[in-house]
Amino acid sequence: MATLYICKTIGVVKISINSIYDIDYNKTLCFTGHRPKKLGGYDYRSEQNLKMLLKLRALICRYIEKKGVTTFVSGMALGIDIWSAQIILSLKEKKYPHIKLVCAIPCKEQYKKWSESDRDIWKNIVNRADFVHYVSEDPYTAWCMNKRNEWMVDNSNFVLSVWDGSGGGTQNCAKYALKRQRNILNLHPKTLETNFVKTIDNDNK
Repeated sequence: MATLYICKTIGVVKISINSIYDIDYNKTLCFTGHRPKKLGGYDYRSEQNLKMLLKLRALICRYIEKKGVTTFVSGMALGIDIWSAQIILSLKEKKYPHIKLVCAIPCKEQYKKWSESDRDIWKNIVNRADFVHYVSEDPYTAWCMNKRNEWMVDNSNFVLSVWDGSGGGTQNCAKYALKRQRNILNLHPKTLETNFVKTIDNDNK
């Protein structure tokens, strides 16, 4: 039995249901990617970010139309996680009403150190998501982000990364996905080139 959190506008109501395991693993994709400081900054409207997000949106549409992906999992961190979740909600509203968004939240009050506007965005996404899964109900710990990434990869057949080859959490997630033999498509945030990740060089910068 999976412990999930169904989001309502009045708050988050904890229940236990099987729904998360009813989702078709073969049609599920998770995102991993950089925080804003490794992208075009915190403003999604910057020239670099807009180009990257348009490319990301096109790749998501391709997965829906060509691979039959119906469920998307976001780790809900600032940057790619939040922006990809917003893309999914927009596509669900305007073009693909059958797709679902799962928010995989690493810990209690993930947004604690964020700005008020970023907190509001996080809460809006969580309230609109189809499912919300808390990897840990405790406050932030040193291990919760990696556990969140592992949970997302374990429950997804496809991984769509936005990664520049540098070390950090995105690289660690990609390494785990390779270990789990997942299909990983990477979008480079600056060159906008795409490639399927088959190996990872530990010396990548």
